[in-house]
Amino acid sequence: MARTWRLGQKLITGTATGLVAAALAITLILTDSPQVRALRNLVFDNYQRLAPRAYEPATPVRVIAIDEESLAKVGQWPWPRETVAKLVNRLGEAGAATVALDMIFSEAERGDDTEGDKALAQAIGRYPVVIGQALANSGTAPVVKAGLAFAGDDPLRFVPPFAGAIVPLPALAEAAQGVGALNWVPDRDLIVRRVATFFNVGGHLAPSFAIEALRVAQRASGVVIKASNASGETSLGQHTGIIAVKVGAFEIPTESDGSVRVRYAGTHAERYLPAWRVLDETTDLSALEGTIVFVGAAAAALADIRATPIDAVVAGVDVHAELVEHVLTGARLSRPDYGPGLESLLTLAGCLAVGIAAVLLGPFPAAAATILLLSATVGGSWFAFSHRELLIDPALPTLAMVGTFAAAAVGALRRSDLDKRQIREAFGRYLSPSIVEALADDPSKLKLGGEIRPLTVLFSDIRGFTARSERLSAEDVLRFLNSVHAPMTEEVLRSGGTLDKFIGDGLMAFWNAPIDVPDHVRAGLRCALAMQRALLIIEEEYRKESAAAGRDHHPIAIGIGLHTGPACVGNVGSIRRFDYSAIGDTVNTAARIEPMCKTYGIPILVSEEVTEAAPGFAYLPVDEVQLRGQQRASHLYALLGDETAVTAEFTAFRALHQMALAACRDGSADAELRLAVCERHAMGAQFAVIYRLLRDRLAAKRLVVDTILDAV
Repeated sequence: MARTWRLGQKLITGTATGLVAAALAITLILTDSPQVRALRNLVFDNYQRLAPRAYEPATPVRVIAIDEESLAKVGQWPWPRETVAKLVNRLGEAGAATVALDMIFSEAERGDDTEGDKALAQAIGRYPVVIGQALANSGTAPVVKAGLAFAGDDPLRFVPPFAGAIVPLPALAEAAQGVGALNWVPDRDLIVRRVATFFNVGGHLAPSFAIEALRVAQRASGVVIKASNASGETSLGQHTGIIAVKVGAFEIPTESDGSVRVRYAGTHAERYLPAWRVLDETTDLSALEGTIVFVGAAAAALADIRATPIDAVVAGVDVHAELVEHVLTGARLSRPDYGPGLESLLTLAGCLAVGIAAVLLGPFPAAAATILLLSATVGGSWFAFSHRELLIDPALPTLAMVGTFAAAAVGALRRSDLDKRQIREAFGRYLSPSIVEALADDPSKLKLGGEIRPLTVLFSDIRGFTARSERLSAEDVLRFLNSVHAPMTEEVLRSGGTLDKFIGDGLMAFWNAPIDVPDHVRAGLRCALAMQRALLIIEEEYRKESAAAGRDHHPIAIGIGLHTGPACVGNVGSIRRFDYSAIGDTVNTAARIEPMCKTYGIPILVSEEVTEAAPGFAYLPVDEVQLRGQQRASHLYALLGDETAVTAEFTAFRALHQMALAACRDGSADAELRLAVCERHAMGAQFAVIYRLLRDRLAAKRLVVDTILDAV
């Protein structure tokens, strides 16, 4: 039940974290602020750099560049109109489908000679030529040569607005087959990502320069603008904008303001021809037949320099050419109407998945799952761009997922710190610092819910404490207790044991809970031996203290009892106060063994189960006795040392001791003799109490036998 509750709490936390992050990101997606657009553009720009449109030299678009070399050979700009006329004538004679002059001839040529303007007008009128006009915040009505029609909502409300236009000379405008607006509408960072197809100039629709070049090249008389609410088109709300522009045989998908997001190919030498070479009569221009030719400034000194997603410095005439190439090659780079909705859905699903993974999985699996989701989101966006030419923004969805993971990770760290603090507070009194830290680092090792585990349980008690305390003040009693308990506690903790409690002058400890202790029986035995060694140091300190004070010294001794077996461990107590403890028959048996140390005069007594679980120590059988509160008899053994204590002398003495015990148990006639042999052995003195008890039992048996015989 508790596990289910904790799982539910984690799910709620992860879901809430994901929902909050998703709500923030979706709000940003739908509001489409300038900052969000800038972030989105950064992603899409990088896509274009990684996979620009493949340049196809066969595409019939060329740029006649007025570059530094042309300025050096022909002369300083502006060139005489007759020179420009010659340029147009040369291109027209070569069979160019369109000659698009990226120039504004709004004023007559300087001087009294008007022959240049006449020559240019004649050249423009002779061939399919498009000239430019500039839109501004003031000016006259634009020159519009194309027939315009629209289906659906009025496009004037959607396209970029200008107040007026700076138009070409009337003679030139009349001679030209097309007049297009040369203006750009760059983003806030001045990068030209989109090129407008139409402008609203004082209430008049004016086509862009590239659209006019494309129209004239096809000899189309007009352009059709398809907007929302046109037949077969839907509208989200009252007006959604322009959907497409049809120029001759080409239907160009647009964004809502009628602009086209250009998929750039970048600078390629095959696209360019210097203007001076066109003017050179010896240059073969047959390759320009049937091409759309843009003529414009490429020299940096002429200041018509732009920035695109893939080129920081590019001539403005190149952008016009790139748009026409974009259309002719069938590129359809666009941000679909469903883009924000899809991004919102991805954000919601991704944030929920990351939030839940972060709280249910470990940090590394959660990070791996988050990276997988991020990769899938970015990979899907890249696939949409590279294979479908759709612009799906991965930036905000991925940032939201990263934010969700970060928030969930911070929350998990805080919960982990809280859990660690609780573990330290709960077990700092019972366990060694190293074990407490191990538990804090991996709480999965900790099981507190009341479980049956094999334990080794130790009880110890100070001999003669009651009589000693009567001779001491209260302060001295506490000082004495603490001086004994402190080193005993250190030995328990050092051996990996859990200090359960102090019971007056005694203590209880156990091994193998709350974390696994490999070979816990041996750990308990070694701790008992270490406690007796530590007691020798305490005894020596008190002996010196008594001698210095000129008072009698009373030896200090402790008895230790150990037993191993299954026990229930967990939090024991009430809702207001509880301790981690062990209960059960194993604990009771260990508690009953410890007082027998005083009975037999042995410092450490262990059960038979201990000797079987940890063979190899220096054990000596003591007695078979029925412990208080138990029905069965228990075999008790004295612990004299670890494996190093099992010497040849000990082995020989153990054999004598076992034979003496067997003789006493069987009532053999030589039992007294065997006891005497053991007592005279160098190791026998420490078992004097046992041997005395055995003699008393033999005497009692003889008395019973004599009484029976006398009665007979």
